[in-house]
Amino acid sequence: MASIAGLAAPVGWAPLAWWPVALLCHAVLFLAVSRCRAIGQAALVGGAFGLALHLSGHGWIYDCLNTKTGMGLLPALVGTTAFVSYLALFTALPCAAWRALALAGRSIRSAWVSVPAFAALLTLGEYSRSLLFNGFTSMSLGYALIDTWLAGLAPVFGVYGLSWIGFALAAGAVLALESPLRWRLVFGTALAFVFGIGAVITQVEWVRPNGAPLSVRLIQGNVAQAKKFDPLHTRQQIALYAQTITAQPADIIVTPETAFPVFLNELPGELLEDLQRFSRASGSHLLLGIATRAASAEGHNSVAHVAPGREDLEQYDKVRLMAFGEYSPTGFGWFTGRLHIGLKDLEAGRADQRPFQIGEQRIGTLICQEDVTSVQARRWLANEPAATLLVNPSNLAWFEGSAAPEQSQQLARMRALEVGRPLLRVANTGVTSVVDHRGQVLSFLPAGAADTLRGHVQGMQGLTPYARRGDLPLLLICALSVVGLAVTHRRHSRVLATLTPTEH
Repeated sequence: MASIAGLAAPVGWAPLAWWPVALLCHAVLFLAVSRCRAIGQAALVGGAFGLALHLSGHGWIYDCLNTKTGMGLLPALVGTTAFVSYLALFTALPCAAWRALALAGRSIRSAWVSVPAFAALLTLGEYSRSLLFNGFTSMSLGYALIDTWLAGLAPVFGVYGLSWIGFALAAGAVLALESPLRWRLVFGTALAFVFGIGAVITQVEWVRPNGAPLSVRLIQGNVAQAKKFDPLHTRQQIALYAQTITAQPADIIVTPETAFPVFLNELPGELLEDLQRFSRASGSHLLLGIATRAASAEGHNSVAHVAPGREDLEQYDKVRLMAFGEYSPTGFGWFTGRLHIGLKDLEAGRADQRPFQIGEQRIGTLICQEDVTSVQARRWLANEPAATLLVNPSNLAWFEGSAAPEQSQQLARMRALEVGRPLLRVANTGVTSVVDHRGQVLSFLPAGAADTLRGHVQGMQGLTPYARRGDLPLLLICALSVVGLAVTHRRHSRVLATLTPTEH
């Protein structure tokens, strides 16, 4: 049951985004774990669900390793198996912990105490995935709920707040079906209340406009990964992007991550001067995805800012690097050494970098998977001057033809919703989009198109509750939920200890 539910669950996330399926499959998980009579059995059931979930939802990792990085068949299989098994642990361990606290033969009232604890432990499992190797949060349940009324709670509690509610609703539905009518009515009332609160909070404006809207041009070059760092195609790519940039002015013109597949100091001198002349003449600010030299032998994954009237270039250096792709975690050098990719073993940028000033707007940059967690997005708002707009240059050609670009788009939308900032997403092979401060896609280019997205974006100021406090309130809720179940367990154990064998 758990394996089948795990295989079906990814239908609930992008690109199909049939979110009721995700809730239904987690209801099956709760049902299966609640039938387990031992902690080890619960861990096995949770692990089976998690393994199937991530194999089905993140199976594109194998194609990336085998065809995009030049890794052989066997190492790619081993790497994919290890990765999805690692992710499955964050479902297996919470299920085991819940089984250790939950009691068979408990009363209906105490059984309902186990529902928020089940949701809390699975949510903590998802949260833990954001802490290791700079985070990997894709397929967290909250993302699947971004297009429901519950999304109104994301600016308050973040994606994990939506996850906690989703897990609780899934488990509660199972328990309601097994409970007397009175408890079913209680659950139905709670369900209506939660969705009603979400619908009401959706109408709250946590932030307000800052300055005038800016015109934007987002360039989706659609360069295949096999050609991106090939010296035979490098000069052609550089010329193509330079030609597209200078074709038409805009307040902001943005290219994808490493659109220029060389180091900044290796650009032809006349090209950079041409871009600066265009910027001065048109008043356009150019944000160029390019690598820059660092103090180390390698360099930074950067965005260079060409501003009108400035001879020098500002730059943002990526802070949260991608494990195995841009840096090698300790002890994994043997694995990353097999990956034939450009710009690996990079140096992380400083955490105290300032946003780019463009007119009245301040631009915070999230390069590629820096949108996977809220850490960097919230960092741009934590200090003055706070960012009023987010830009997310990416290169998802590694995962072309899979669900990964749409899944990544869902993550980027959640970041915009959590912190109340519009986001310009510029991906090499797609999906390129303009996302407003409510996480809604205003316009986009489909994956696989070589085109330029034109539009306008309104910067925002002010802070959402989540931008101020982050995940702390939700973590407190999870802790209280688990403590509540632990206290109920302890009281029940004391009662059993006072009973005679017959009474027991």
